[in-house]
Amino acid sequence: MSSASVVARHLLLAALLGLCSVACQTAAPAVAAVSAIAPVSPEAPAARTSSHDSKEPSGSSDAEQDPLKALNALFHQQYASARAAYVARLGTGERPVLLMDGTLTLSWQGKTTRYPVFTSRYHTLKALSHVPFSVYAGLLGNVGPEFSEETKERFRNTRELIPAVLAALDDPASTTRRDVPPELLDGARTLLRESDTLLAECLSRGRPTPERLSRFVQAVRPVLIAHVRAAARDELDQLHQHVRTIRSTMPPAQWERVVVVISVVRQARAREGSLQYFERLLGEPPTGEGASREGRIVVLEAFGSREPLEVMGVHELDRDSAAGLLGDPLLLQSDLLAPYAAEYLKQLLP
Repeated sequence: MSSASVVARHLLLAALLGLCSVACQTAAPAVAAVSAIAPVSPEAPAARTSSHDSKEPSGSSDAEQDPLKALNALFHQQYASARAAYVARLGTGERPVLLMDGTLTLSWQGKTTRYPVFTSRYHTLKALSHVPFSVYAGLLGNVGPEFSEETKERFRNTRELIPAVLAALDDPASTTRRDVPPELLDGARTLLRESDTLLAECLSRGRPTPERLSRFVQAVRPVLIAHVRAAARDELDQLHQHVRTIRSTMPPAQWERVVVVISVVRQARAREGSLQYFERLLGEPPTGEGASREGRIVVLEAFGSREPLEVMGVHELDRDSAAGLLGDPLLLQSDLLAPYAAEYLKQLLP
């Protein structure tokens, strides 16, 4: 099995409970006999516990002696079988699936096709925007009146790299220059030069005063917003192009049965750009709390291996960074591209 198929299958299984919940509320086609159901691949991770998953051994002696517990155990067995049947039909001709996790993946008729969404331009704009964020995060993360040696070393390393990026922006043959729209070139230079100047002052004079930090923020904030807006448009243009290609190869009846699974990180879940796109494209209402209003679209939060305290640390750092650099502590608790995605979608999908 190819790596793309493995990834697609993992995401499908992780999204299963949300899709099953929706399907159980609508008229579903008859499920094949349990004996004919193919077992779930052993390479797939276990799904998260739902309200229907058993939390007790189904073959316990208590269940054998207590008729009610035995009935409950049979329910869990039956639900597991039905769940496997629903998994088996996802990605088939009956139920095409689109998976969006930075790459758009179509699972249909037993085949998996991947379409890259994030272009070189998107990544370049994002990397340039990260430079002032790096400076600001360094200031926030350093405890005490003096910078640690580790922080100073990162500041020096950042300063050493900035001239090469500035040179690339001036070189018409460089990939960096080609990726940045002409109207954003001066702004990109501003991000780099303002960051370099502030870092030089930090290394020679120590922590900046609030007034100095305010001047830095005022210089870079409008440029950051312009970069974010351009990145949102680039992402949506690529996504729309791929979806149009997919839709052109699919009979209308099949397209009407397409379901979408979107994998997002926790901080950027709210109004994430591709989520807004598919809501508008499919005529689905905005997602509510958890799975409460999910229909043809299911959203997964990709926690990875983070522990609860790490999640809280990211939450607080993002709030402080957004408050200082962007003027609103809530801006990094949703997709930073969200308002610009919403703005552009009115043109892209009128």
